Amino acid sequence: MIYLIFTQQGFEEAKNIILEDKATLWVNDGILSNENLAELTTTGISVHTLNDKIDPSDEKSVLVALKHVEQNSPNTEIFVEYL
Repeated sequence: MIYLIFTQQGFEEAKNIILEDKATLWVNDGILSNENLAELTTTGISVHTLNDKIDPSDEKSVLVALKHVEQNSPNTEIFVEYL
């Protein structure tokens, strides 16, 4: 499973599930603190930063990010934060 997260609030809401599932995480740059990143990598979570900052309220931007993630991880279930 992959989590595509765009906001700090979205990360906080999904954090426990991400850790439990050992899910892959794609995030906007600047969302994770150094402590968050250390905790995730220590528990084996693969973290990827999106190339462009995505506005989660902009459907077109979200779809572009989703397409990018799908191209990098085909045939994987993706949970997308959307406002």
